[in-house]
Amino acid sequence: MSIFEYAPAPESRSIVDIKGSYGLFVNGEFTDGHGTPFKTVNPATEEVLAEVAEADASDVDAAVKAARKAYDKVWGPMPGRERAKYLYRIARILQERAREISVLETIDNGKPIKESRDVDVPTAAAFFFYYAGWADKLEHSGYGSTPLGVAGQVIPWNFPLLMLAWKIAPALACGNTVVLKPAETTPLTALLFAEICQQADLPPGVVNIITGA
Repeated sequence: MSIFEYAPAPESRSIVDIKGSYGLFVNGEFTDGHGTPFKTVNPATEEVLAEVAEADASDVDAAVKAARKAYDKVWGPMPGRERAKYLYRIARILQERAREISVLETIDNGKPIKESRDVDVPTAAAFFFYYAGWADKLEHSGYGSTPLGVAGQVIPWNFPLLMLAWKIAPALACGNTVVLKPAETTPLTALLFAEICQQADLPPGVVNIITGA
């Protein structure tokens, strides 16, 4: 029996356009934070990747206010079958931009590209597909279908995009809106996800992403 040796499968960094600076994502738009900006670095090389806005209490209040308005006026009253369309659209965009996202995840987080590309990003897309399917079936599940309101979500550094998907997808499927804070050491794929929300035409305020310690 032969033993097969497999060559590495690197991905080009050129697929990712890392901006020099990133703002907060509030009410569908990127805005400046009122805190002191901080730097996110590549843990493999200690290269500074970008400067990221820091939210203060007033920024958090603005994000919650935007999320509450979106919940009251748009997302909460929206039928589950309509929410499902947005979740499905986000899932498709995650698939379409998978190489870009996985490279950015590896640069900012330090995990092997194989893990980001072959596990984390496909699984994140799968979660949005899965909860898109649940969005119009919750009233038949036996658990009720009344959303709770604004979900404040804080995620760690080890699975940045996957943790985001685990938190955001079910919250949106149930009719809640979200204010999410990624880990200060790994904020870049969450901020790219904010761009994906814009690309998917998600109503303003449904997902808000604030960065900081």
